[in-house]
Amino acid sequence: FFFNDTATTEIYTEQIVGSVRCVQETDMGMIQSSKLLFSALLLLGLLCPLTYTRVVSCQNEEIFGINSQKLVYQLNNAGNDWVNIPGALKQCDVIIVDNKPQLWGVNSGDDIYYKPNMSVDWIKIPGKLTFIRAMPNGRIWGINAAQQIYTRENAQSDWQQIQGALVSLDVQPDGRVWGINAQQYIYTLSGPTDTWKKIEGSLTSLRVMPNGRVWGINVNQDIFTRAGVDGVWQLIQGKLVFLDVNAKGEVWGINQAQDIYYRNGVNGDWIQIPGKLVKLRVLDNGTVYGINAAGLIYRREGVEGQWINIQGNLTDLCGLSWVTQPSSRRKHLKRQQKMLRKLRK
Repeated sequence: FFFNDTATTEIYTEQIVGSVRCVQETDMGMIQSSKLLFSALLLLGLLCPLTYTRVVSCQNEEIFGINSQKLVYQLNNAGNDWVNIPGALKQCDVIIVDNKPQLWGVNSGDDIYYKPNMSVDWIKIPGKLTFIRAMPNGRIWGINAAQQIYTRENAQSDWQQIQGALVSLDVQPDGRVWGINAQQYIYTLSGPTDTWKKIEGSLTSLRVMPNGRVWGINVNQDIFTRAGVDGVWQLIQGKLVFLDVNAKGEVWGINQAQDIYYRNGVNGDWIQIPGKLVKLRVLDNGTVYGINAAGLIYRREGVEGQWINIQGNLTDLCGLSWVTQPSSRRKHLKRQQKMLRKLRK
C-alpha cells in the first residue's frame, strides 16, 4: 500500500436534525507508508486521527405559526413541537439577520410589532397595517385598512407612503414590488422612488420568485405565470385556489377540493400529492409545511417525501430556509496536515 500525503478522499453525507439539514464532509487523510506501517497503525487504532468530519453547510428552517386565538408559536429545533412566543398576531413574516430570525407581524388591532431576535421582547412600531412583508435586506412593506401602501428602510427608519392603493403585494429580493388592487388589477414598481407600472391582466393572488418570475391565480382559479416585467402571461393548465413557489421554481398548489399539487417549474407537469390542505408554505430547500381544514400541521421533505404530522393546531404559517456559511477549508487542511506530520515522526 502506498499513499500520497497530499491526497484526500472526500465523503459527503447528510444529517437531518429536526428542521436543520447539514451536509458533512469527511476527509480521509492518506500517508505515504509501507504495508507494515499501515497494518500496525490499523491494528493500534492510530488511523483515527486521519479521518476528520466537518459540517460544510447547513440548510436551516425557521417556521412560525399562528393559531385561531392569534397566539404565536415557533417550531423547535427538533422539528417536532411548538414553542409559544408571548404576544398575539394575525399575520407574520420573517427574515434572517446575522443568522438569526427577525419576526415582523400585525395584530388584530392593526398594530405593528417586530422581534429583532427571539431572546428579546416585542418592539412596537408606530403606525397601523393589515398586511406586512419583510425583505431580506431589512426593508419592510405594508398595506393598511384603507389600502394605502407604506415602506420603511428598516426598523429604525420612518414610514414612507407610496402613492397608490393595493390589497396584497409580494416583493423580490432586488426590491421590485408586485401588487394587486381591489379591482384585481396588477401593478409593479422597482422600488420606493419608482412609479407604479400597470401590468395587463387581473389576478386575485400572486407570488414572485427571486428571478422575477411571477405566478398568480385569477378569480376563475386559472393559473398564470410570466417572466418578469417584460414577459407575457402564460396560461398554465389546471385550477388552483392557493399556490406558493420557491427560489428553485417548485410550485405547490391547492385546488378548491383541497387537493395538493406539485409542479417543477413552467415546463413541468402537475403531480397530485396525497392528502388535503387549505394552506401551505414551500421553502427554498424544498421542504413543505401545510395546514389542513382541521388546523392540523404537516411537514414534507419535498415531492419525494411523506407527510409527517407535527403536533399542534394552526391557522397560518410564515417561514423560510437559509444556508449557513461553510467553515474555512484552509484551516481544516492545515489541521489535517499537522496530524499527518505527527504520525510520520
